[in-house]
Amino acid sequence: MENSIQKEKLRIKKYLELENVSVLTGAGTSFHLGAPVIRSIPDGLKNKCEKDIETYFGKGKNPSFEDLFNCLQADRFIKEKKGEDVKDINTSIANMQQWLFKNCNTEKTTINEHYTDDEKLERNRYHYHEAFLKKLLQRPNNLKRVNLFTTNYDMAFDYALDNLGVHYINGFMGVHNRCFRPEVYDYDLYYPGQSVTGKVHRAEKVLKYFKIHGSLSWVNTEPPISNTYGIKEIPLNDKFTPDENNEIMIYPCASKKSFTLDLPYSELFRQFSQAINQPQSVLFCVGYSFYDEHINDIIHQALSIPSFTLIIINYSPTIAPDSPIEELKKLEDSRIIILDQEDLEQTSFVGFVKNVLPDLYEEEEQIQITETMQKLYTEEHKKETTVTGFEGSKPIEGESKED
Repeated sequence: MENSIQKEKLRIKKYLELENVSVLTGAGTSFHLGAPVIRSIPDGLKNKCEKDIETYFGKGKNPSFEDLFNCLQADRFIKEKKGEDVKDINTSIANMQQWLFKNCNTEKTTINEHYTDDEKLERNRYHYHEAFLKKLLQRPNNLKRVNLFTTNYDMAFDYALDNLGVHYINGFMGVHNRCFRPEVYDYDLYYPGQSVTGKVHRAEKVLKYFKIHGSLSWVNTEPPISNTYGIKEIPLNDKFTPDENNEIMIYPCASKKSFTLDLPYSELFRQFSQAINQPQSVLFCVGYSFYDEHINDIIHQALSIPSFTLIIINYSPTIAPDSPIEELKKLEDSRIIILDQEDLEQTSFVGFVKNVLPDLYEEEEQIQITETMQKLYTEEHKKETTVTGFEGSKPIEGESKED
């Protein structure tokens, strides 16, 4: 087991040093914090949604949270075009968003029962998110910035980035009135050097951050002159609660594949496609189960590029033979690397950060130490051979053991 993990660690290190590195994280990276996985509608919300479930899917059905949310949005869109009343739909959408806002705020969630004995999480619930980010930021400064994409709308990575003092470019501009400005993704950070030649130096702690399914902190507003797209980023505090007049922007609206053309989603998906379609690119998928078709389409397209590599780190205690990841495995493509999904120590987010994701500085030191010891041993071995005239049990030419 230890050899297997060490082997994966060295392989991951090699890919982290490529020119174009992108990371896509999913629900698995927030599981240990107690954030809910909402592939189905949670029991605490189902009673409020019962009427809507029956309307769109039939009595006794159990649709996913996202499917119901999309149906409500699509129905509202059609009724608004017809000039019909949408008050009930707005109330249903607000109920779903309020549940998410309350249960997905990682500042208030309860640590998952499997991790309650973890002292590091007890001291700092974002310990593993911070360790993950620090290791990504150890890449040489002459390489392109790491692109961090996430389907999560919780704020775990946001808080971790703030705790580390990392400047992240997330598509928003402003201080007191933060508005979505997609041109920000083309910016970078430099600071003036000490010399009189006017040279500048590239800031080290910078990362590009894309929340491609929206965020608990993004609010849809009427577009004023200063905010063309009407998308505003707010601080999460007890003063804000989603309602009919303050809808948070989560999920890419109804019928994902066709409605993702609207901002900000169209820009976020364009950035995702552009990032992984660069030459010599690698995409690390961490805690992402490949159940989002619009994202999968972009990844499948990137696989048409010979130099693209896809590395999948996703823990699953039970594996369905027809799961999307298993379907990728059946391709038997050497560019698709899938770590052992049933090994908690390798592919859970906590296990991956602790055991597999390399500390680039530490790894370099270990390599140097190993090389030094090998050289020392070789030199000592040569000296012993010269003095004794033996190399192991083999006599040197012209002598015998009896001599």
